[in-house]
Amino acid sequence: MGNIYRCVRLEPLVHPEGHSHAGKVCEVVIGLQARDENAAEDARWPGYVDGVWRPEDMSKCPAVSTWKNKAAAVVSQMAADNGWIANLDSQVEADKARAIPAPDWVAPEVVVDTTVEPAEGSPAAPKPPPDPPVEPPVPEPEPEPEPAEDGEEESG
Repeated sequence: MGNIYRCVRLEPLVHPEGHSHAGKVCEVVIGLQARDENAAEDARWPGYVDGVWRPEDMSKCPAVSTWKNKAAAVVSQMAADNGWIANLDSQVEADKARAIPAPDWVAPEVVVDTTVEPAEGSPAAPKPPPDPPVEPPVPEPEPEPEPAEDGEEESG
């Protein structure tokens, strides 16, 4: 699969005045896009991923000029460490199956009829909840016949 990748976000943030490392880069927002290499030059870029890079040792925050020189290496390493290329590739591949606008479609003028009633079951007219099931009555048990007393015969 041949895709083209580009860095579209590279936003260094520096420590504020008064900080011991004021003006030094303390984090950078990095964002990459991808598209199929066979897409038209003006095609949209369906793959996107971003994240924040921070120096491992905050006491060694680079100056903005130093960051500029190492940006490409940091972006590439961050993409590799976070699996961004595989992620972007899967986004581009999934995009190939998405629905696209109908070619040459021109929408007709539509006048909304405000007298139309909502359909039953729609969010504006939800179906009422079903009645709870009716349990059939449980018959009472019949009394047991009393045993005959000794010496009496049952008539039959």
